[in-house]
Amino acid sequence: MPAPEETTAAAREFLADHPEAEDALTALVERDARDAPWTFADIALDSGQFGELVARDLATSVDDGYRLENPAAIRAAIEAGPAPADGADAAAGAAAPAESPADSTPSGDVRARLSQLPTSADVDVVTLLGLVGTLLAVAGARLVAAPAVFQQGFVVSPANDTYFFRYWQERLAARADGVFDLGLFADMGGAAGTRPLAHAINWWVTVLLGGVDAAPAVAAWLPVVASVCLGYLVYRLARLLTDDVRVALAAVLFYGLAPVNVVYTSVGFLDHQAHQYLWLGLLVLTLTALGVDVTRRTTHTDPQAAVRAHARDATMWLVALALALAVAASAHAYGGSPLTFVPVAAVVGLRVALDVRHDVSPAAANAPLLGGLALGGGLALAAHLALGWHESIAAITPVLVAGGALVVVGLGELWRRVAWPPLALVAAEAVVAVGGLVAYARLRPGDVERLQTRADDLFFREGISETTSLFSPDFAVIFGPLLQLGLGFYFAIAVLGVATWAVARRYEPGWLVPVCFAWYYTLLATVQVRFAGQLAIFIAPFAGIGLVYLLSAIDIARPVAALGQGNDAEPVSTGTRSSRSRSSRAGADDVSSEGNAITSLALPAGTRLRGYLAATVALVLLFNLLLVPSLVGQTTHDRAQFDAALTVDSHAEEVDREYPRNFVLSQWGDNRMYNYFVNGEAQGYGYARSNHDQFLASSNPDDSYDRFRDRVGYVVVTDRENAPATNTTYAALHEGLGLGANDTAPTGHYQLLASDDGVRTFAVVPGATIEVSEPSGEAVTATTTLTIDGGSDDTTYEYARNATVANGTATIRVAHPGEYQVGNETVTVTDDDVLAGNQTTVPPA
Repeated sequence: MPAPEETTAAAREFLADHPEAEDALTALVERDARDAPWTFADIALDSGQFGELVARDLATSVDDGYRLENPAAIRAAIEAGPAPADGADAAAGAAAPAESPADSTPSGDVRARLSQLPTSADVDVVTLLGLVGTLLAVAGARLVAAPAVFQQGFVVSPANDTYFFRYWQERLAARADGVFDLGLFADMGGAAGTRPLAHAINWWVTVLLGGVDAAPAVAAWLPVVASVCLGYLVYRLARLLTDDVRVALAAVLFYGLAPVNVVYTSVGFLDHQAHQYLWLGLLVLTLTALGVDVTRRTTHTDPQAAVRAHARDATMWLVALALALAVAASAHAYGGSPLTFVPVAAVVGLRVALDVRHDVSPAAANAPLLGGLALGGGLALAAHLALGWHESIAAITPVLVAGGALVVVGLGELWRRVAWPPLALVAAEAVVAVGGLVAYARLRPGDVERLQTRADDLFFREGISETTSLFSPDFAVIFGPLLQLGLGFYFAIAVLGVATWAVARRYEPGWLVPVCFAWYYTLLATVQVRFAGQLAIFIAPFAGIGLVYLLSAIDIARPVAALGQGNDAEPVSTGTRSSRSRSSRAGADDVSSEGNAITSLALPAGTRLRGYLAATVALVLLFNLLLVPSLVGQTTHDRAQFDAALTVDSHAEEVDREYPRNFVLSQWGDNRMYNYFVNGEAQGYGYARSNHDQFLASSNPDDSYDRFRDRVGYVVVTDRENAPATNTTYAALHEGLGLGANDTAPTGHYQLLASDDGVRTFAVVPGATIEVSEPSGEAVTATTTLTIDGGSDDTTYEYARNATVANGTATIRVAHPGEYQVGNETVTVTDDDVLAGNQTTVPPA
């Protein structure tokens, strides 16, 4: 099988000899794209032209007729036109200016970029099915939580913070007069504080789909839809970088099945992550697209002409507009948005240094990038000033980055003109950055104090599982990434090292972007594992390259050519096998005119190789498939917990308790869920976090009643691994059910409503009092029998409360209605007595 370059040259020579055969050859290329063999009788070539087609190795015999060799290379020859006459190339080269028309005109640039768009030529049926399949895998992984989310006709979102977003989603949607209620964007109240864009999109989509009644469905499906959209952005990012559809599809799988990313974007997980990840993906894709465009132009023409064409290209300014939207959206998507722009600043600084090192004009090479950053920063600041969105530091950060980028580009132009060392430019950029920060600190000290507070949250926050390190010693350091990201991390980290070396050695402004973001989020994930969700996005292309390289190493796929060649180096092959061996492995893989791109997905020719391919891919992804359910299960609320919420809600409605008398005290990690379904007040969990553990550790639950009065109406106690001592409130309520079971003391203010699967649900009540006059002994006991709902079955308990005699009277407080035996007397305590704190008197014997 000839090389693609040889096929292109032969096809151009064929067209030069037979220009009238161009239409027939084009038809053959289209027929080959449909995977259809042909015979001489099926084509519009005469016998001489057909014979030449075979003699020039443009077509080859197969079982059912003939097929073209390297159809993409032939298509490239058709687009380029016939080969010029002998000596014409040399004459044209001598006469042409440094910038050739083909490279400088918009049509030449557009034609090169169109190879990156999903056209019928590069997305055949098999490839399209592969893309759809991987995106379905992204969605399917996020539906693992579906049984726990869709319970009894309700959407029970995982985790705790999701109910904060549902709280604002419903309140803002209820206030909206429709999707065109633009005034509400400027009047979102507390929702405008730290994550305004996420809240705004949530309520707007809710109103668009039907209003408050659609809120549960939006809460359930919006994260899944956003994840699928991000999966497509990952696909485009990997295609843009590698020109290899196999790498792109593998990248989508590694992103889509990364356990930590699945957790934060699973069905029902209406939080800021889905919004943040999506805009972050667009941010990186647009930055990468701008860099890749410059690189591709410099491979075909003079660098200065190439960057001037890049700066004049309308398409690149459309990409810059998308960059501006991503910048503005990222600034307002979540509370820690200033962190997003640190790698953006690093990309700009290092890219300018690369420009100077390779004698490329930084101003021209970065003109669309600067425009996108400036417009995005302006939009972010405008949203803060006009709509009151977010903190000032969040809105000013992208403006600072844009201003710093302008200064750095100007400095780079100066550096290039005076031919100073590029390494010294990096040091000068660092000085500019430090000087800018110092000036900002003096001008806005309040913002600096706020940054210090956020830094403390980042580096010193404890008590939450997501604040541990990705490389936690609890998992022997190296196994943490496996549990959170799967095997893709280990594939990616090796390729990331190679990519870093390539970026340092060659002019690769496109690759610079994911390299910087991947290392940056690796550092953040080292501090707090929650940043591994973002890391999964950026390591996905590197993991895809690693997987395809593994498949080629075991001889069941074409070698991957990504990172194998550069502008200032000869192409470097990633494999040494013969073209015959590659042909048997690659099957019908479509190779682009550039010779290294694989733009069509095809399976190996042999059944055994296909089996090996499927088994290898399945083995690599097996860890992800096993880890996703267990990690997702740690965030969902089980049936017993949700039943407790419904039990409390039913009881509160029955006895007419309204907020705050129907407030539920529980473990803080579940507190918003309980209160969302009981009273709708899911804005915060501060009271639960401050009081719940202290309450369970106290020695007597009844002592807390006066403190809870008119503030806590219900208590939910769940099983704890590190249970407090036996003489505590936890033991009395969880082990003893508040009834005195398991050798614990019964309580007089906690009425057990349900006990199911480790979850105990109590109503906090005044309790009825039974007053016994002139008892015969020193202590008096009131006893009744209670039947408690235990979920799958009911259990009968004896509930006995006693009191000592003082001044000839004993007063016994009980939390349950029923027929009580007091000595030889029987008294009846009603629900109203318990709820109102009524007293029943037992006459003297």
